[in-house]
Amino acid sequence: MKLTTNLATRRYINQRQLDGWLLGALVLMLVLAGYQVAGLAQNQAEISRLHALTAKTGGPSGPKVSEAQLKAQARQVEFANQLIEMKTVNWLGLLDRLEEVVPAGISLSEIVPERNRGLRLRGVVRNFDTLRGLMEGLERSRSFSEVYLLNQKESKVGSTQEGITFEISCKVVPQ
Repeated sequence: MKLTTNLATRRYINQRQLDGWLLGALVLMLVLAGYQVAGLAQNQAEISRLHALTAKTGGPSGPKVSEAQLKAQARQVEFANQLIEMKTVNWLGLLDRLEEVVPAGISLSEIVPERNRGLRLRGVVRNFDTLRGLMEGLERSRSFSEVYLLNQKESKVGSTQEGITFEISCKVVPQ
């Protein structure tokens, strides 16, 4: 028994269904195009209204600003920019770089960012050799420059703990 299949006996594309989908897509595209044209017309009307308003009021010039007001505004902007700059410290990157250079035996109690990429470190160390190791590590690092020991003094914590409190200033090199 030999089976034969004649592929030409029926249509494999449902023409009615295809025409329905194409008609639906065309209607959807016409609706979206109409929506875009309506938005464009609304925008043009708004632009025309604004042009008429500026022509009526004599142009885009506003009230005159005095020199004192301008300087006060510039000071406020400068202050705001300084606040933004201080808040934009990449703390994770900075702490990673500090972790690379701070030797064991040092307790940092304060890390304060300053203007112009400055950094102030305060902490406690058991002996001066460890403090010197921190200073040398900061100076060797490519991440820090202008390392200065601002303050050091011997301190006593409790009845048995002795150490040196210190304050270091340095600049953070941008990377």
